[in-house]
Amino acid sequence: MPTLDVDENIKQVRANIENLTQEIYRLQGVLQTFVNLKKGGVSTIELPNDPTQEVEELESIQEKPE
Repeated sequence: MPTLDVDENIKQVRANIENLTQEIYRLQGVLQTFVNLKKGGVSTIELPNDPTQEVEELESIQEKPE
């Protein structure tokens, strides 16, 4: 017969609530940033690259030790 560990479920639900709370705080910060940008007169932001395209990794240039 299957069983359900009540204590484990309580821990899991509390952890989920904590994670979601942190995500809400993050989203509130993002929202506040955009609201402040708008209040400052910013209507668009130019990005150096299209965020939907993958950027090729650049090789680091490092001097070879002699």
